[in-house]
Amino acid sequence: MSEIPLLDAQEQRVIGVLIEKSLATPQYYPLTLNQVVTACNQKSNRDPVVSMMEDEVDAILSRLARRAMTTQVFVSGSRAGKWRQELTSELELDGPSMAVLAELLLRGAQTVGELRTRASRMKAIADMGELNRVLEGLAQHQPPLARRLTPPGIQRGVRWGHLLQSDERIKSMSEFEQEDLDPVAGTTPVPRVERGSVASVPENQSLATTVKNLELRINELAARIDDLEKRSS
Repeated sequence: MSEIPLLDAQEQRVIGVLIEKSLATPQYYPLTLNQVVTACNQKSNRDPVVSMMEDEVDAILSRLARRAMTTQVFVSGSRAGKWRQELTSELELDGPSMAVLAELLLRGAQTVGELRTRASRMKAIADMGELNRVLEGLAQHQPPLARRLTPPGIQRGVRWGHLLQSDERIKSMSEFEQEDLDPVAGTTPVPRVERGSVASVPENQSLATTVKNLELRINELAARIDDLEKRSS
């Protein structure tokens, strides 16, 4: 595969689910249509949490099949066809690389610490050194599949994102990471406000900077919602 396979948000969720289940619960893989729907809509290990309909997922699976990314198979003793993904075979990815890519597809950009913890539920990743080797492998893959979003020189809170999405989306994430830097030091990440929590503002951080970062987060969430609405219409 010489070109990056671009996926919309819903296609990312479906492919991510199929990769995840092939590693985490191989005894139940490939998946029926109903199992794919349930996995897409589950509340754990997903960001954002979505509510996709069966006919919607069926259409996505068929669309991906036309691009040779999924295949419907008929297992002996089962009347319903089951679905498997072909993307990671085409890309010749090993288990740890599959797990990291699946996490990026299912939850978007994440820190290296988050990726190691979350991907390890699918495939063991011994330490941060191994994770960094996996990420560099994805970045240097042909075609490249992941990119470091945090600017060079920063060692803490380094975030990575996958490249199986539009250039506009990737550019937006990279700009968001750049804006997250302290405007004076230029190298220290501004503390992030985690979902569902209220963070205290450091004394040396201006109110204007705080407001700016919150505006960026709101704009990013609005873009996600807009994309989902366009896909569902």
